[in-house]
Amino acid sequence: MTKRIAILGGPRCGKTTLIQQLYVDMKIMGFSVGCATEYSTEYLRDKGMIESIAEQYGIYLGQALREEQLNCYDYAITDYATFVPYIYGRFMLGSKKRSEKEIEILKDLYCLAIKDLPKYEYIFYVPREFGYEQDEVRWQDEEMAKKVDDAILSFLDAENVPYKIIKGNTKERSKKIIEEMGINYLVEKEA
Repeated sequence: MTKRIAILGGPRCGKTTLIQQLYVDMKIMGFSVGCATEYSTEYLRDKGMIESIAEQYGIYLGQALREEQLNCYDYAITDYATFVPYIYGRFMLGSKKRSEKEIEILKDLYCLAIKDLPKYEYIFYVPREFGYEQDEVRWQDEEMAKKVDDAILSFLDAENVPYKIIKGNTKERSKKIIEEMGINYLVEKEA
């Protein structure tokens, strides 16, 4: 059975760079590992800014498909998770008055999130340590990115999801994740 590793954090905190490093480190150690990058980045690049909560369904489906394609590996790494569209949907709506349709969509996304949470064996949160740089895809400024960070952590804490905070440069983060998972080349080969 595939063990799923989700690397979470707000925009531009180093998630994608980290999963690339982790993928390489685990491959070198001899593990069967696959990697799925955040579908929403591609969605934003292709379709532009997300303007309605309903678009989070498409992001959920795109992410789920990417992750499903990793079922042939022992380990599957992603810099997102299928429960994150709920977090972004809730964040998008904020404290504004919600329409009946928005409430129903949010409830559906929540049900999907709760259903999918158990499939992640390991969840790691990557804090913003290196400052924030705008790219040509994401719409958030640094203040908004910090609010996204808070929304992710609030969800994990509210749902009592076990996760570890991973700090340091990319190589240190990768090494810490491997240590947290308690895996190494010799143990895996002997099993």
